[in-house]
Amino acid sequence: MLLRLELIPGSACARVLLVAYAILATAGRAHAAEDCVTIHGRAHLYCGDGQLRIWHIGTHHEFEPDETSWERVVAWLEAGVKESDKKQSACPAGDVYLFADFEVCPTEPLKQGAVQRAVIKSASHRRYVPVK
Repeated sequence: MLLRLELIPGSACARVLLVAYAILATAGRAHAAEDCVTIHGRAHLYCGDGQLRIWHIGTHHEFEPDETSWERVVAWLEAGVKESDKKQSACPAGDVYLFADFEVCPTEPLKQGAVQRAVIKSASHRRYVPVK
């Protein structure tokens, strides 16, 4: 959309430019509340209540994958379960813990004591541990 600024009166022109600047300044961070970080964490799907959490090891903080990365994290968990065990489990993704270095991009601001939603972009150095 192109605006012909010469058709807009002086103070209105300034307001249009200010609003346009504000929109452009926030457009790139529309999904990001904070910058992406790599954390060492443990992912687990709690099948009883359907919670999928990534605990940032060494803290009391947990992340919850947003809707764009939920299935990706579940697939990573299921990859750690043997095929023979998958057939015997109602919820195979909940049968393992996944320890990894996760790249997380929070989509909402940090609130002390609350789970923080985030886009989970990757998990490297994966290690699976069976739930006992």
